[in-house]
Amino acid sequence: MKETIKKDREEFEKFLSDLIKRPIFVPEMDVFASKCGCFGIMIMVRGVLVDEVEILKKRIVEKLKEISKNYDINPNWIFVRVIPSSDDVVSFGVRELCGMCKEEYISKTPRPDLTTLY
Repeated sequence: MKETIKKDREEFEKFLSDLIKRPIFVPEMDVFASKCGCFGIMIMVRGVLVDEVEILKKRIVEKLKEISKNYDINPNWIFVRVIPSSDDVVSFGVRELCGMCKEEYISKTPRPDLTTLY
């Protein structure tokens, strides 16, 4: 499992750098299970802007879905987290939401720093 996470972090960093056409730094990738029943992946990034994600959204979502298969995660919410009052993306999130969280996160905008991609 450790090698898979390491490989996926490296591949996502290369994928974003190639897609955006400049070096992007991915310092950390976490795979998690929440107490509520959600499963997911958080990928921290530096050097990505919200506008770039909007333009390249389809390809980024496809890549994140591909990565999630390696952990048996069936994502029903993919999002980015931004620094408030800026255009800087700080993380990509992939979640297989539990029933309770599905209501909260899919039906409305959960927080102003989160932007839903899928």
